[in-house]
Formats: sequence, structure tokens, C-alpha cells
Amino acid sequence: MVPCSSRSAAAAMSPDHDPSAMAPLQSLAPDAKLRHLLVGRRLLVGNPSPAYASMLRSSLLHSDHGEPPPQLLAICSTLADLTAALADADPELLVVTTSQLRDGCCVPLLLELIARPQPPLLLVVLGVEEPPLPVAPLLEQRAVSLVWEGNVGQGIVLEAIGQLLNGARFVDPEVRRLVEADLAIAGSLTARERQVLALLAEGLTNRQIAERIVVAEVTARDHVQRILHKLAVPDRTAAAVLALRLGLLD
Repeated sequence: MVPCSSRSAAAAMSPDHDPSAMAPLQSLAPDAKLRHLLVGRRLLVGNPSPAYASMLRSSLLHSDHGEPPPQLLAICSTLADLTAALADADPELLVVTTSQLRDGCCVPLLLELIARPQPPLLLVVLGVEEPPLPVAPLLEQRAVSLVWEGNVGQGIVLEAIGQLLNGARFVDPEVRRLVEADLAIAGSLTARERQVLALLAEGLTNRQIAERIVVAEVTARDHVQRILHKLAVPDRTAAAVLALRLGLLD
């Protein structure tokens, strides 16, 4: 759990980057650097993978040079478990979670946390298979740092946590790029077209869509054609797949 596609490039693009904050850690190995940052820190993790949980627990609880390991409160695989664990969260708690857990998206819960008078420190990892669009509300939230899973292992998690502990935030440029690209696609669709797209994704024919939204069949057909054009996809199946990836389907 240590990330950046180009650590120096990502840092340069972050307005909150403070190189001096990381200087004492440069001689340590990546896992040791992370443990050093988290010495004595209360940590709560959300991740749907049992294998990842086992690996993380082993890595974090390893002791370096007599330093106390972080207090790992829990590794939650479901949104329900994470919600329960956050009931008494305080500003000293560091929460590191993927944007999606086994039973749903974490973003509504995280927005609730941000609204608290003293929210915990939040680091959200956007998974490579997760739709970027749902994390859009977090993009400009000062209380949240964001990294892309595809960059994990290159220094970004270390960078992001270092910034959080220094009172700043970190947004992986790749997260911003992915979210803004999907916002542009989603924003090109009208409310009616999004409604038709959802029905199309259910497998309804043009006639069935027309009956559902009470329009002529030719009108439903025209809606479908405009959707395929705007999404730049060849057929209805591809449109449904893209809508699922974008998080446009409830």
C-alpha cells in the first residue's frame, strides 16, 4: 500500500506538496517509511479484499527499531462494518478506504464524515475497476485526499498520508483526470437521455422504452441513437457497459 506514477510529477502538480515534510524518510524502505509515519497513529482501513487485509495487517504491525506500530482498529470489507467502526471517529483517526466496498459506495458515508465539526483524516483509493464518477463530490473537498489504485506501489500513498498528517491534502492527478473525463461524458446527456439509458441497460427494446416513458416509438429510437452518438459507442450493449462504468445506473 505505497503509491505515484511519477512521484515527483504528482508532487509538482499538488499545490499542498511540502518536500521538507518527507525529507527525514528518504533513507527508509517504502514499508518502513509508512510505518514510521503511522507510529502511534490510530488507523481504520476499508478494503473488500481478504488477501489485501492479511498482507496489510502483517506489514503494518511489523515493528521497526523498537517503534510502536500503528493502532490498527479494524480492516472493514463492507460499508456496514466501516459505518459502525466510524461511530466515534475523532480528528486523530486516519481512515484509508477504497471508494467501493463489498456492499456499496463509500462516498455518501465519507461526505457525512466531512460534514462533522471535527472529521477524521480521510484517504480514498479509487480502484482501477471502480467507476470514477461517484467520487466526483470528493474532488474539491479539502478534508479528503485521493489516490488511484493503479499508481499504488510508486509512492503516492506515502505522499498522500504525509500530506494529510501535515494538515494538507493530496489529489492524484490521475484521479482528477478520470473523474473530469467521466463528468464530461455524463454531462453531455440530458435528463431524458439518462432515463432512456437506464431503461436501455435493462435490456428494453425501443417499443418497451416508448411505453415506459410514454412517447412514440420513433421518439424512443431517436433518443437511443443520440445516446449512442454522445457516448461514442457502436451499440446498445456497449452503451450499457459504459453507463455501468460511469456509475450512471442506480
